[in-house]
Amino acid sequence: MITIVLGMHRSGTSVVAGILHFNKISMGTYETFWPRPLPQNPKGFYENYDFRKINDTLLKESNYNTKHYNPRIPILDPSKNIKEKMIKTIGSYNHRFTNWGWKDPRTCLTISNWINIFEEVDLIEQVKIIFVSRKSLSVARSLKKRNAIPLLQGVNLWKAYTERAINYCELSNIPTLYLSFEKILKKPVSECEKIFQFLSQPFDKNIVRDFIEKKISTNSKGELVDIPEEIVFLENKIEKLILV
Repeated sequence: MITIVLGMHRSGTSVVAGILHFNKISMGTYETFWPRPLPQNPKGFYENYDFRKINDTLLKESNYNTKHYNPRIPILDPSKNIKEKMIKTIGSYNHRFTNWGWKDPRTCLTISNWINIFEEVDLIEQVKIIFVSRKSLSVARSLKKRNAIPLLQGVNLWKAYTERAINYCELSNIPTLYLSFEKILKKPVSECEKIFQFLSQPFDKNIVRDFIEKKISTNSKGELVDIPEEIVFLENKIEKLILV
């Protein structure tokens, strides 16, 4: 089984990836988890650098630099070289692990390219997606604190990542579970139970209780900005997907 965790930066994907990893779904190794834990994410990011490097290259090939935080993101056209790296990386992990996956927020922008490769190597039936969402304004506040991005730019960046990922998931036949980061913090065990039922895997409730701390989210309140109507619409759409 291959589990891809999707979600915008600062949306709780590290929490979900960590819970998966400690419940025997390998999301990487100590060598590939990067960055290491930082004050804004003290329990770790569980971000697999093997996949992040490929995502960065994919985006760079289309003249997009994630560090510029531009909400206008091009359609990607991967080169033969990067496709070969994707095939090699998938093959390596699938050879080493029975249950594995990865988390990198940039995969919101590259998911269609990865799924094309899974189809090419005949592993598509093993793939499942977990999409983690957080309120756009909470994400924007967190981005402003960490990266000094203006709030409005932050919510528009949230829209760009989220919309591309959601649109792809809805159009594809890949089994997808939609989750709310806010709900995970409020009811960690019951929300994680949904994850492992979806994956048909057992899990340790004690790991969940020890790993998830409500205090890790500090941006649910704070500075306000007028949220554009299209972002309100997208948030409402996600809420409906979570309820399904």
